[in-house]
Amino acid sequence: MKFNTSTLTQFLSRNFYINPRLISPQKRFYADLGMNSLEFLEVVVYLENTYGITLPDNEIDKVQTIRQLSELIEANLIAVEA
Repeated sequence: MKFNTSTLTQFLSRNFYINPRLISPQKRFYADLGMNSLEFLEVVVYLENTYGITLPDNEIDKVQTIRQLSELIEANLIAVEA
């Protein structure tokens, strides 16, 4: 399954009441979108369940922006498909 950033945008908008126009690749989850660590974890679990992957904890801890999370998901999807 191919990762689609619109899936992430819809999830953030619907579940955390973030205006979709405020969601862009360079936005930081904590500083820009006002999320806390539990909310971020909810996003990670949703994406893992949606795409059938498990993201490494040591990599998740480094993620700050939507772009970084998207790249991590895409890299793990490629590893699963290989």
